[in-house]
Amino acid sequence: MTNMPATTNSGVVLLGHSQSGNLTFSGWFFQGILTDCRGRGLLYLALDSVVTSSRRWLIVVVWIASWLSDHHSLYAHDYLHGTLADELLADQFGLVREWIIQVPFESTTYRLEHVVVADGIVIAQSGDGGVHAVRTSTTRAAGESHDESHATHSHRPGTLLWSHRIGKPGGPVEAAGVGTTLVAVARDIDLYGLERSTGETRWHDRFQHIPVAGAMPSGNWVYAPLDAGGVIRLPVDPHRHLTVRSAAQTPAQAENNKKKPAKAPQKKVTDKQAEESLAPIAMNSGGHIDLAPVALADGILWCTTDGLLVAIEPSLNGWERSELMLRHAPAGPPLVRGTSIYATTARGDGGELKRIDLLKTGGNGLELQWQAALAGPPDPSIFLSGDTLVISLGERGIAAYSAQHGGFMWQTTVAGKILAVSSNRVWCIDRTGRLSGLDLVDGSRRERISLGGLSLPVVNTTSDSLLLASADGLLVSLAPRRAPPAVKTPPAKQK
Repeated sequence: MTNMPATTNSGVVLLGHSQSGNLTFSGWFFQGILTDCRGRGLLYLALDSVVTSSRRWLIVVVWIASWLSDHHSLYAHDYLHGTLADELLADQFGLVREWIIQVPFESTTYRLEHVVVADGIVIAQSGDGGVHAVRTSTTRAAGESHDESHATHSHRPGTLLWSHRIGKPGGPVEAAGVGTTLVAVARDIDLYGLERSTGETRWHDRFQHIPVAGAMPSGNWVYAPLDAGGVIRLPVDPHRHLTVRSAAQTPAQAENNKKKPAKAPQKKVTDKQAEESLAPIAMNSGGHIDLAPVALADGILWCTTDGLLVAIEPSLNGWERSELMLRHAPAGPPLVRGTSIYATTARGDGGELKRIDLLKTGGNGLELQWQAALAGPPDPSIFLSGDTLVISLGERGIAAYSAQHGGFMWQTTVAGKILAVSSNRVWCIDRTGRLSGLDLVDGSRRERISLGGLSLPVVNTTSDSLLLASADGLLVSLAPRRAPPAVKTPPAKQK
């Protein structure tokens, strides 16, 4: 028999009922709407379950977000806990945390490659091509904006001045060279000149040969050593009209200069001035170079791999070139302080430390003042604090010498890479990967502490600040705690 819908006595079909009287799904659903569960109906129950489920999911999402935030805070706290980046712990070690900053770059894929400490600024370079500038002093650099509207923040030490990406990610990149108005960065076969104050690209040059070391601005020029030999010189600002003395004079000019009267020296200098070409000039390096040049006043200083020290200085007659043979290969770049140059050479399982001075008379020149034998092969960096020169001798430890006469002062068996030297401490990463503090007076170890994640070495030969860094871009600057200035008590008034 065919099932037919149930009907009332009046013939009205009962919706949701079969002829047998059983409820169909639709009948069950609509009956539930009318009668089920305290008059609310199944539709309300269905919506209520959806809302309740959504609320539960929302609570779960909020809880996860809160956990992640707390976990990140705990991670950041653990990252700094037990290291000198912790202000309280730094204070126990006689240090003050000057500033702390996270350099902005894609740290999950790339890492921090170079950190260059210069006067008033730190340049951090990341593997994605990023160049980042951090202010380290309140003094404005040349060409920097004097807008007072943002002076309070932008002139604070530890402020990120700018971030700029150059080239493509990957590929070799040399440490930046920092001048008074320009930051020079060599990457692959490209050389970029960035405004020191803003990070904007002032110029970009491409060479046929790869720079073998970083470029260095000095005065009006930038100097970059090339792998094919030689040093190329470019103007710091190719769009500015330069009125500098020409290095090369024609015989007619030289003869004319000889005829000038000597009674007006200022006019004589003016007559010798000529507009020097702004085109790139290839300079004779005197040999192969694999170290970045070093600024020498408004000139430049470099050393070849066979130990030829070359100084190029501006003078009244143009440019003066001075050379001095160090006899052995340089262990690292020379350190310049005023008119004194300190250099180390490597020879077998030892080396030498030398002091060379610029002559103030006789048309300038270089003169060896003293040299001292080293008990081990020196590391590249030389540190100077007061009259004390400090050098790492690899596995032979760390040694100190007098900057005045080269006399031996002390040597410690603590071996490691020196990061910075202050007025009373030598900070180094020892063989166990921990940070050690040595007494500058006698070399004895005074402190030893974990670096945690701040294990990327940052060498600072410019100031007495200790900089710690992590591969993912965290930078911390610590300075020696300085005694407050003495308060003078006014004399008591006599009655």
